[in-house]
Amino acid sequence: MHHPRLLVLLSSSLLIAACASPEADPSIADPLGRCTYVNGFSDAAECREFYGSSWTAEAMTDKCDAPVPGSDPGVFEPDLGCDRSALLGLCVIDEGTVDASVIVFPGSDPDGCSGLALGCSFAGGVFEPSPTCGGEEPLPPADYVPFEPLQQVCVEPLPGEPAGAGPGGQVCTWEAISASTEEGRHYADYASCEPVYTQRPYWTADVEAGTSEDDPRWSDVEWQTENAWITDQVEASACVCCHSAEIAPSGPSGWYLEADGLWVDTLDDDGLAMLAGWIDSTAFGAFDPADNNGFAREITGLPSTDPLRTKAFFEGELKRRGVIRADFAGAEPFGGPLADQLAYEPGACAPGSGVDSQGLVSWAGGAARYVYVLEAGSANPLVPPNLDLPDGTLWRIDVPPTNPAIRSGVPYGSTPAGTVRVFPESGEAEPLVSGRAYTLYVLFDVAQPLTRCVFDAP
Repeated sequence: MHHPRLLVLLSSSLLIAACASPEADPSIADPLGRCTYVNGFSDAAECREFYGSSWTAEAMTDKCDAPVPGSDPGVFEPDLGCDRSALLGLCVIDEGTVDASVIVFPGSDPDGCSGLALGCSFAGGVFEPSPTCGGEEPLPPADYVPFEPLQQVCVEPLPGEPAGAGPGGQVCTWEAISASTEEGRHYADYASCEPVYTQRPYWTADVEAGTSEDDPRWSDVEWQTENAWITDQVEASACVCCHSAEIAPSGPSGWYLEADGLWVDTLDDDGLAMLAGWIDSTAFGAFDPADNNGFAREITGLPSTDPLRTKAFFEGELKRRGVIRADFAGAEPFGGPLADQLAYEPGACAPGSGVDSQGLVSWAGGAARYVYVLEAGSANPLVPPNLDLPDGTLWRIDVPPTNPAIRSGVPYGSTPAGTVRVFPESGEAEPLVSGRAYTLYVLFDVAQPLTRCVFDAP
């Protein structure tokens, strides 16, 4: 169910690639140099070739000194290309531009193919699988579980607990990573975490609180009151699916409620700043409080029924550590690949991608579960509940998780067998106007793009 190799590829590929559409630079045919390194998360060997004229010796050396966050520096060698004698595939990024580069995935074991195409798509590149990895049709991860669409469940309250706010006194809770059950209740008592694990990558990370026995917070009644309230807010949210040692299937992912000492001390400064709303986490998505048992996430990273109180608590912890908001002025938004997709600017479609004169929608990269055609300039589709249907969407079809993904070449506006049309809900899709620009956005799964580009309607 969980895919650490896939997670690493998605995040690391994004971090080493340019997102904008750079200036054309068709003259460079041979690599200017290579950087060989071991990905510190996956322990897999990788190599990057530099082609575009913006890659000066200094720029290539700097990139190789930090090829992937969390990895040791790579080895940079000028005027050499990567070894391709045993090859899983290539990720071609910004081909023919001043920022052109190629990520080379070496190897001969098909088990290493999982996630390479998705990682490349996140990087804004085009994946070229070797025969080992399926040739023309990239292989999906062998154990891949599709994103489980959001579902609201309503159940009777636990014995001894008060009636719920739902129909007939039931407690209604969305099974979603951004959801919360009713205040004062525990999320895992009223919703399953299993769908949540399909909606975000889950991995374990051991951390220690390190709270000293003489810390004044132990005896500070006011602080303990606020800490108990914040803890209740976390327990009511789907955060516990990954941040509770009692619930997370293989151990908590970073900070967790049952840590020795004070659990808030398991958070690093960036994590505290995100929960306080000092670092943007828009890309994670959020429910309207009216549809989420009163829990809001507009100004803080943690959903809560009192955002100002939540903000004050985490800001107090940051102040205790001696850090100020200005320290995070240049911080990247939280969300990794999700945040990068919000800012991604699609370039022109490659030949063979777009909507042709017969009205067929075609894309590259393999089978898809989500297909969008949008007005050019629309926001990029991201995660539900609030970022997956941007203004400007003209047509969207989804493939339910129980059905196989669909192949390229479906008619625009149609609802092919095995799919569900999400937009428009009824009637015909808005006709495309010849000569007008539109955006094609095709995803292997939620937040996992295959093709993102702009085409002119024929």
